[in-house]
Amino acid sequence: MKRFFSLCCALALLLSMIQASDACTSIRIKTEDGLVFYARTFEGGVDFQNGLAVIPKGTVYQGTLPDNTPKGLKWTTKYGMVGLTAFKMPLFSDGLNEQGLVVANLMFPGYAEYESFDPGKANITLAHFELATWLLSNFGNVAEVRQAIGKVRVCEGPTVVAGFVLPLHFAVHDAQGDCLVIEYVKGKLHTYDNPLGVATNSPPFDWMTTYLNNFINLTPDNVPKRELRGMTLKQFGQGSGMIGLPGDFTPPSRLVRMVALTQAALPVKGAEAGLNLAMTIINNVDVPKGAAREKAEKGVIMDYNQWTVAVDLAGKRYYFHTYDNKNWRYVDLTKALQAAKGIQTIPLEVPPDYPDVTGTAK
Repeated sequence: MKRFFSLCCALALLLSMIQASDACTSIRIKTEDGLVFYARTFEGGVDFQNGLAVIPKGTVYQGTLPDNTPKGLKWTTKYGMVGLTAFKMPLFSDGLNEQGLVVANLMFPGYAEYESFDPGKANITLAHFELATWLLSNFGNVAEVRQAIGKVRVCEGPTVVAGFVLPLHFAVHDAQGDCLVIEYVKGKLHTYDNPLGVATNSPPFDWMTTYLNNFINLTPDNVPKRELRGMTLKQFGQGSGMIGLPGDFTPPSRLVRMVALTQAALPVKGAEAGLNLAMTIINNVDVPKGAAREKAEKGVIMDYNQWTVAVDLAGKRYYFHTYDNKNWRYVDLTKALQAAKGIQTIPLEVPPDYPDVTGTAK
């Protein structure tokens, strides 16, 4: 336990010294036959040393406190889980548990401010970067999360470098299609039901839903031609109903784009079609290196799509690809947990494999 606590402190130190990426996007797809699929991207300008981990039920965690003492919330995982980690620590940035619950850390710069630390409530306190792991460990659906989230205190994790704290808010999905956004703003917990299933970054989620009102004109149907004083005006090609759909990488624009595409896409049926649709839509927010950059003291920081995830919540399959390897791979969580006797890690960065089909020509 002491070793795990020291690892958590090391994680807090590492996170406190990096610039935050702020281009994460998550979506949810429901098929006509009731299957649910989730997908998200993670963008960053530095190497987060991401890994993939399988953690079985029965694993013990200890919450990290702002005062650097090992007296935070202690829990034992009720459910096994799989997901993406950072800096080789057993804490999830994104994950799926064996009940079909998904939790995503999404960057929330400029607004994230966690609850104040009360030493008298240390036993129900954990660090903000541990919340996703705690939720995945303990709950099987969004309704359970709604009931429990106010019973713990989520505080800013300890840092030794002043001036930067990893700013996070959280999207929670379950296999029934329910979705919840969790935010901490000005030290207060805020939760939002999210019927559209889309979340990005800042500003807060209630602002984002208001902003959507600016785009009620968007439609998947082409605009009809018009006659103006003897002149005929008509569309140049397909897609005229979506003119005005934002194409930039800012969080509000990505949210509008994902809402428009998830709502406009034709309904599909079956696991393969649902997964394919989720993968297709999430590709529309890919950020290539160099397209989003910012000057910093030590050079230029360029956010880019470091990894993308797609999840079959009913089938318990966790698909992923990286910037350098666009081939989708997956972990079958049920099978992985049957073989896991402790925390298991899976390589994330492997060379791409492009099958040569020349010899199959007929």
